[in-house]
Amino acid sequence: MKPIYISLTRKGDIDKAIKELEKFKKSLIDKDEIFVRRLADIGVNAAMMTLASKGQGDSPRDAQFSVEFEADGNTIKGVLSITSEPKVTKDGRVFYPHLAWEFGAGNAFNGMTSPNPHAKELGMGIGTFPGQTHVPVPGWWYYRDKYGDPVRSYGTQATMPMYNASLEIIQSIESVAREVYGNG
Repeated sequence: MKPIYISLTRKGDIDKAIKELEKFKKSLIDKDEIFVRRLADIGVNAAMMTLASKGQGDSPRDAQFSVEFEADGNTIKGVLSITSEPKVTKDGRVFYPHLAWEFGAGNAFNGMTSPNPHAKELGMGIGTFPGQTHVPVPGWWYYRDKYGDPVRSYGTQATMPMYNASLEIIQSIESVAREVYGNG
């Protein structure tokens, strides 16, 4: 911010300083929104690259990303989300591929625990799909699709698109801040 000089004796200088500060405040709020949007873009790109560059086992790659922004007074919040087409079995159980991408499904690719460091605290991981009975079986296993037909599966490798997005965002904060707010 450039310095604001005022005279305490000259009429109108304080009003002029207040207007300059209000203008600066508005520009700062605009920059905050740009900052959050840039970080969200970096996160989406990192998640998409993770999904594109790593195998997904037999889960289809139908990820959708969304970013929601919320401004509340002087606070701007951005939330990056991933969703996918849910798979519903004949008996009504729902499987979300994006959770398998993040935390893994089946031990052929993942072993018995998810490589995602946040899996345990979030209650996610290998074998957490409701009704899961074949996780301890090494290699492939079968599940029933929405028509009741058995499908052979090797599971889904935990490629952690959102975890990798968060790491990329964290690594980019300083450079994006310099880009948006300047070096000073």
